[in-house]
Amino acid sequence: MTLLREPLLHFAVVGAILFGGYSWLNDRHVEATAVEPVRIGEGDLRWLKQTWSSQWLREPTADEFKGLVDDLLNEKVMAREAQEMGLEKDDTIIRRRLAQKLKFLVEDTAQLAEPTEVELRLFYAANPAHFETPGKLSFRQVYFNPEHRKDAAADATAALGALSANVEDDSIEGDRLLFGDSFADTDEQALSGMFGADFARQVFALESGGWRGPVKSGYGFHLVLVTQRTATAPKPFETVKDAVLAEWRASKQTELSRNYLVELRNKYGVELDDSTKAALRSGPATNVAAQ
Repeated sequence: MTLLREPLLHFAVVGAILFGGYSWLNDRHVEATAVEPVRIGEGDLRWLKQTWSSQWLREPTADEFKGLVDDLLNEKVMAREAQEMGLEKDDTIIRRRLAQKLKFLVEDTAQLAEPTEVELRLFYAANPAHFETPGKLSFRQVYFNPEHRKDAAADATAALGALSANVEDDSIEGDRLLFGDSFADTDEQALSGMFGADFARQVFALESGGWRGPVKSGYGFHLVLVTQRTATAPKPFETVKDAVLAEWRASKQTELSRNYLVELRNKYGVELDDSTKAALRSGPATNVAAQ
């Protein structure tokens, strides 16, 4: 019984109890904090084979496939460790890629939506300019080249007076232009491609039946005689139904993305300093989605 009263024995027993308790608690802690294992499944293997086959136009050999699986496993464990180390934080490329993937997911939801016939017709009626046959012009022009004349604008103005007195006067000679002097059934977009948007817009605004101008283009000055005009006409809904559906879905994508971004800003909150606020007020917002 003297042994039971020894302090050294008491110390050993208490130490054993404490060590056992610590070991039990530590094992439980390890179990509770065990990380999710990196998994490679059948879907990953199928993706590896499909990717290889699409690039090399053949199935991978056994050794090649083993190498692909090893590379994928290494990539996953390294990516997991990089996340644990927080290496993805403040990385521009990763941030843009994640934002791009989320953007694709949001926009894909619009492809799942199927509008009714009524919705498509309402969209068609609300956007007539998207579904119409553009108006066309036939016209003649006399060109005055500022590189060959001291004052091309003044020469054009003087010639306009003579032509106004006699529309069919062929004695007025302009300068040679690569595109020629006569244009038939030309729409505004085609004319803009040849002479510039400002010239095309002004010419399409001219009245028929008389010489007008001078109208300036990137080449110089022009007198223009509109000889024939075809008005813009809407295309029947039945002939452009597929185009209406495509436009409707594009519009839905834009709407969903805009609304989703508003929700995200409200969810996470946005804090802007004065310089950032000033930059946002300086001009219209521009969509610069990650490429």
